[in-house]
Amino acid sequence: MNTWHRTFLGVRQQHNYALYSFIDEVLENEPIERFVELGTGGGALSVVLGLHAVQRGTHLLTFDYQIRGDQPKLEEVFRLLHIEFIQANFFSWEKYIQLHIQDKPCFLFCDGDDKAREFNTFAPLLPAGSIIAAHDYGDEFQLDELQVEGFVPILENWWDEDVYKLRTCFFKKER
Repeated sequence: MNTWHRTFLGVRQQHNYALYSFIDEVLENEPIERFVELGTGGGALSVVLGLHAVQRGTHLLTFDYQIRGDQPKLEEVFRLLHIEFIQANFFSWEKYIQLHIQDKPCFLFCDGDDKAREFNTFAPLLPAGSIIAAHDYGDEFQLDELQVEGFVPILENWWDEDVYKLRTCFFKKER
């Protein structure tokens, strides 16, 4: 049995529950008002972030080339959670993302095909108090590829201790 791809509320996940726990820990005392996800994947993390957004009276903006899960079911879940899914190359939507953020503290999760480029492109758009996370640290990028001036690490990196070796780094913008 392949235990890597499990489900969350019936939605296939490409992460594991430990990531959701870390995101809860990071967001617990932060006044985040906007949520952006670069790389929707199967949509399970989108649901988690969408729930955080609903709890804070806002919505998640998520991008990918396509939804990789059960599209009709996921579209309904996204609709119920007011998750805005845009099927596009998010690099060409930079202005739209800026309008969504509106100089409000934002949680931005980089999980597309080029995490270092995503981080380096969108981190400068974030206002102070924002948090940016990049997934697959160590596998798809190294910390020295990220332009982190003005950011401080929080839960700098982690990986679950089993065979999956998931890694995500989180940074908070100071100024």
